[in-house]
Amino acid sequence: MRSPVGEGRERLLQALFEEFGETGPSPGMSMRQVAERIGVHHTLLTYHFGSRPGLLRAVLIEARRRDNLVIAATADDLGFVALCRAVWNFYSAPAHEDRVRAFFQMVGLVAYEPDDFEEFFADIGDLASLLESAALRDGATAQEARQLSILATSCLRGFLLQRMLSPAHVDAAADRFLASLPAFQDDSRAR
Repeated sequence: MRSPVGEGRERLLQALFEEFGETGPSPGMSMRQVAERIGVHHTLLTYHFGSRPGLLRAVLIEARRRDNLVIAATADDLGFVALCRAVWNFYSAPAHEDRVRAFFQMVGLVAYEPDDFEEFFADIGDLASLLESAALRDGATAQEARQLSILATSCLRGFLLQRMLSPAHVDAAADRFLASLPAFQDDSRAR
């Protein structure tokens, strides 16, 4: 009996993570090469992911989902500024350099073909939601929390991109930015 399509896709994603880690296959690998490495026929990858960008999108969405689970596990215990710092420390770690590169590669594709990457585009808002919730818990108004989450995610992503292109002084600039963020104090937390 054949397994449902979703299960087959999930098994392929698991095989991709086992073979290539959470960054997925390198951008230079073809679908045939990827399929060969995980021991399946390339048409199976095409059936489940459509194309090389579709495969990359699926891997990055799953990797970000996993990242967000890790970050969210500590998010409730952290205020806005501490959560921003935790996010920066997580993604600026050398272990995540390939994933950051893959993220920006995908963002480039989204910029040119937003309709083809709606799922990825929707997924990148999860981080802003976590930061917005932290700002609300700290006592920011809803408008302040939304604006701060956009500011923080935009700046942190900008620092990550700058770090890839020209790393000199980026960490110090990120530290300065994080130190400049307003600290709200919710009255109920102060008690």
